[in-house]
Amino acid sequence: MEKKGDLVNQLAIISDLLEKANIESKSININFELDNSRFLSVLDTLQIKNGNIIDKTIDTITVTIGVVDITFNKSNA
Repeated sequence: MEKKGDLVNQLAIISDLLEKANIESKSININFELDNSRFLSVLDTLQIKNGNIIDKTIDTITVTIGVVDITFNKSNA
């Protein structure tokens, strides 16, 4: 299936839906395990949207949208 749309906008929509879900929780977390090339692609996308330089040697990046923490991990497999 072809993937379309802007990653950050998609994550904002998902975060909004999770915040409005009919459940009370202490925290909401989404975790993505990515291979190296996909991790770097996400990193580049986040840098462009945020305007900050992110160290490409890191293995984990967490973005908070609303009350939802979204974590991207570089998979070592």
